[in-house]
Amino acid sequence: MTKFLKNMFSIMALMALCGCASVPTGPSVMVLPGAGKSFDNFQADDAACRQWAGMQLGQSPQQIANQNTAAGSVGGTLIGAGLGAAIGAAYGNPAAGAAIGAASGLLVGTSAGVNAGQAYGWDAQRRYDIAYKQCMYAKGNQIPGVRRYSTARYTMPPPPPIMPPSGQEKVCMTLNIEFDTNNAVIKPEYYMEVEKVAKFMEKYPQVKGIIEGHTDSVGSAKYNLKLSQRRAESVVNMLVGKFGIRESRLSAKGYGLTRPIADNSTRDGRQMNRRIVANFGCVTAEK
Repeated sequence: MTKFLKNMFSIMALMALCGCASVPTGPSVMVLPGAGKSFDNFQADDAACRQWAGMQLGQSPQQIANQNTAAGSVGGTLIGAGLGAAIGAAYGNPAAGAAIGAASGLLVGTSAGVNAGQAYGWDAQRRYDIAYKQCMYAKGNQIPGVRRYSTARYTMPPPPPIMPPSGQEKVCMTLNIEFDTNNAVIKPEYYMEVEKVAKFMEKYPQVKGIIEGHTDSVGSAKYNLKLSQRRAESVVNMLVGKFGIRESRLSAKGYGLTRPIADNSTRDGRQMNRRIVANFGCVTAEK
């Protein structure tokens, strides 16, 4: 009888030891340092995240497994002792029955406790790993299999243009004139263009215009600034003097050589830069 009990206790101790040793402590997942992160910083992140993950569980997976194993052993011993005593009493030997029942209960209870401890420990390990990976990812480290998406903000597309009501249309007017070198006189070929602007302004009295003068790069910047202003004023003078547009609706601004639209190293480019650009806006009109 004594030898039987000793063997029972030895098996129980071995099972409890196996149950306690089967649950790892710490993370069981792979995490790599983030791009450009030093190994020292990675180790600091690892230590902080191990502690944080443990705090999410309240205690380590090892402690949880040990507690479940011990609880199963105690419960099994008490139940087995009671049943063994009852069986032993039926056969006239209550003490022997109680001893055998206690040993058997301890063995069964320990086995159940080990299984429960392992199952709960594995679940705790899973939750520990999830918390650990979340922490390491938040610190900029790499989780194999997890793609880090850009944090660039999405830019909303511009709203569609506002369309005029049915039966109306949007009418706009611009003016482009080119000049000869060192000259602010409007060439006759552009008279019709200026007249179109005048008629547009007569039809829509709410319209105002800004006349911009420009030059090529020949000559000094100071001289070209004055030349561009004379070119802008020549258009204003024609609209006011010849077509009767009120001067208060017009303004002239010279920019000199500061805003080229073509290459000043070529003849054609310089010709394009000696220009007037005028924008009179848009109005909504009946079709």
